[in-house]
Amino acid sequence: MLGALGNRTIGRSGWIWVAAFSLLTGSIPLPAAASVPAPVVAAVPAATVSLAGALSIDWPVRVRTTANLNLRTGASTAYRILAQIPKGTSVPVSGRASNGWYKVSYNGYTGYVSDYYVVASTVRTLDDLNLRTGPSTSYRILLSIPKGKSVPAYARASNGWYKVSYAGYTGWVSGSYVTSYPKPPSAPQSTGPNRTSRVVLTFDDCPRTLSSFTSVVDYAASSNIGLVIAPTGDCLGSFKSRYGVDLAALARAKGQWVINHSVSHPDLRPLSCQQAGAQLGGSGVHANFGRPPYGAIDGSVRCGYDSRGMAIWTWSRDTRDWDVKSKSITVSRASAALPGDTVLMHMQWYGFSPDALRQIKANLGARSVGVCRAYRGSDGTGAVVRTPVLLPSSLPC
Repeated sequence: MLGALGNRTIGRSGWIWVAAFSLLTGSIPLPAAASVPAPVVAAVPAATVSLAGALSIDWPVRVRTTANLNLRTGASTAYRILAQIPKGTSVPVSGRASNGWYKVSYNGYTGYVSDYYVVASTVRTLDDLNLRTGPSTSYRILLSIPKGKSVPAYARASNGWYKVSYAGYTGWVSGSYVTSYPKPPSAPQSTGPNRTSRVVLTFDDCPRTLSSFTSVVDYAASSNIGLVIAPTGDCLGSFKSRYGVDLAALARAKGQWVINHSVSHPDLRPLSCQQAGAQLGGSGVHANFGRPPYGAIDGSVRCGYDSRGMAIWTWSRDTRDWDVKSKSITVSRASAALPGDTVLMHMQWYGFSPDALRQIKANLGARSVGVCRAYRGSDGTGAVVRTPVLLPSSLPC
């Protein structure tokens, strides 16, 4: 993977620098609005924003919110609220106003947040990575930072290298081989975070129509079935453009889980770690689990998912619904699932309908095998509620 490219100890280098402020720490076979205000500091006059300059950035690459925090159109509480960023969310920083407010991006919006309620993030190495005295491979190596280490990041140079600290040294590392995303959850690849004996029914790609999608998620919620939906970013963008509907948000509102399935569904294996990571961002689902297109995985793909803080979740039972194009066969194959299985189907084929779900659940039940239940909160009781964006380490099926 990265090491094979010559950077495991001395070949891959970069630089990371630190600010002088307090730092807290697929499926188918190959080819084929303002919210409730959060705490804010007292209003201050509007401020201009300093833009990044080479080797002169004095703000962190990413910041993490310490409270539910309003994202505003300008750098004071006098400006309009664009959205509310949940507590604990890490967001990218593109500038800092003279009064200390950060310019950040979140959920498709770019605006400002008070520096009073954010702390600097860390970065994590994606391979054994050289720490150098300056921001390029021409600088002297100080030491090698092991793969998977989280280190404080203080600043970013114009070429993408970061200034960081490790083992008493401060130097620079290449931004191509570090990430500010947290370490992915630990879970079995084929069954993901389902640690129960219940069967998880999963659907990839894109529904044929909005009505077919809403009918399925409505039926699943009313029938206490918890699905895992894996739409592509292109799919989400298409439905937002045509109908103004966010399919991921709609599914979550009905107690269903949503994971990443790339932006445009390419085979990720020919891509570099950085390119694969880009395919998992953008308009795609931003979650902590994802499914590679075609189930195609190699070292570079794993690195790409790692770079986005996502664990890979494939499947343990494939209905091959794309191949048989038969509702009865798809239902039969899904109904043969064993306890704990993750079943693969697709939103554009015949398993994705209320009647198919009804039959699958009934058939499994006849064998005393349950399906994952719609989300009712961590205690599993009460009414169906919205699922969180980040899946828990153990799915409450």
